[in-house]
Amino acid sequence: MKKMTILAAMALVATTASAQYTCDPTVETVLAKGKVTKVMTISLDASAEAQFAAQGATITAAGPNDMERNFWIWDNTFSAGDSSLPGVGDQTDGYISLIVGTAGWSGAGFNVADPGVDTSWWNDDTRFHLAYYSPATAPASIALVINDADGVNTPAKVSLGDAFNDNGAVYPAIGPKSNDDWQGIDISFADLKRIYPAFVPTASTSWKGNILSFLAGGVAGQTLALDAIYFYQLEDQSGVQNVAIDENLPVVYYNLQGVRVDNPENGIFIARQGSKSMKVVK
Repeated sequence: MKKMTILAAMALVATTASAQYTCDPTVETVLAKGKVTKVMTISLDASAEAQFAAQGATITAAGPNDMERNFWIWDNTFSAGDSSLPGVGDQTDGYISLIVGTAGWSGAGFNVADPGVDTSWWNDDTRFHLAYYSPATAPASIALVINDADGVNTPAKVSLGDAFNDNGAVYPAIGPKSNDDWQGIDISFADLKRIYPAFVPTASTSWKGNILSFLAGGVAGQTLALDAIYFYQLEDQSGVQNVAIDENLPVVYYNLQGVRVDNPENGIFIARQGSKSMKVVK
């Protein structure tokens, strides 16, 4: 039987399961899931924000404000694209539209500096939502790096389209390749942990870092557009809170590339016990 590495297996599982994270990206689809209690926006139109607010959700912003929160592009890796077409839900508030440049690679993202944003409500049930499309030629894969607080936590690294290969590090796919219509992904932190086991989100009253960055390869002229980017929390309707279910489960270790390590020593690892995880030094 042909052997398969852990990363390759992760990519295969994520690719076959990615359909369950794909959604109609409009706000009505999220509202249909139940009462939304909290929303943290990166890029969201005013009409959608108003619908969340009308449901009683607390809304905070983590998107650009030209002060401590910025959208950045690595030099010459992207240029501005056409954002004149309607965004998600036919809104006209605008969205991020980019064209891959001639640097041979591409990278951009949303950064939060001092004083940071409040992520103290983040937990396994927190959900990440994003809409995407390609106005012209689509990249084969778009890599997403979610919640990267440098030196504090390990971000989730996933992709849209093919599993993204970043110099040998594989980002498993959670959604299909972009096309000429808006598509959406909607995924919980718990599922991000299962797909990318090294992921450790950080709950903090002053979270700082690259809350979302992305890569789209190095083929000049390929395009992508992003909209409806936000984190949110649904009201807990289970009636059961703080149930301890992990204490008797085995502890499994992964290195920072997401590869399981059976006998960890002399390094930094992610210890996972059921749905709980933490960074440890051996």
